[in-house]
Amino acid sequence: MTETDREARFSRLVRDHGDAVHRYIRRRHVVSDANDAEDLLADVMAVAWLRLDDIPVGAEAPWLFGVAKHRLSNARHRSTRRDRIIAPIRPRAAAPAAEDVAIADMGLREALDRLPDKEREALLLTAWEGLGPDELAIALDVSVNAAAIRLSKAKAHLLAILAEDSQESLAAYATGTG
Repeated sequence: MTETDREARFSRLVRDHGDAVHRYIRRRHVVSDANDAEDLLADVMAVAWLRLDDIPVGAEAPWLFGVAKHRLSNARHRSTRRDRIIAPIRPRAAAPAAEDVAIADMGLREALDRLPDKEREALLLTAWEGLGPDELAIALDVSVNAAAIRLSKAKAHLLAILAEDSQESLAAYATGTG
């Protein structure tokens, strides 16, 4: 592939998939700095440039989502490590406002948060990014069968959590404690 061909393919890749990958990163990254998502996107695109010949034709988006998933994981590990080091010297924060607690306590978000990471990722890649089974397998770096099984388990697990929460809410309402 000539340098001009590489540049053209990379430009198409960025144009066609850059916004979707950026949205993927923003939805999954707790941003402490407004530039974090853009920095992660730049890292993903740098990997894409370096490994351009490895990106499967027709599966560019799932490949990019897979790279983004790894970059997000690395960012979380760095953040956790940094927080552990800083925690002893950081002053204690005030309790969050009741409104913030109520907003954060939304049923679906809570249910999603209770899912294991791998199940949540499979669901979100399918629901938010619109990936089909073949693309999901590429993004998760597993077989198509394993991706389908993970997605099926994730759906069943999410439904069970939501049903359990619904039953608890009804019981609390019926007894006047909710």
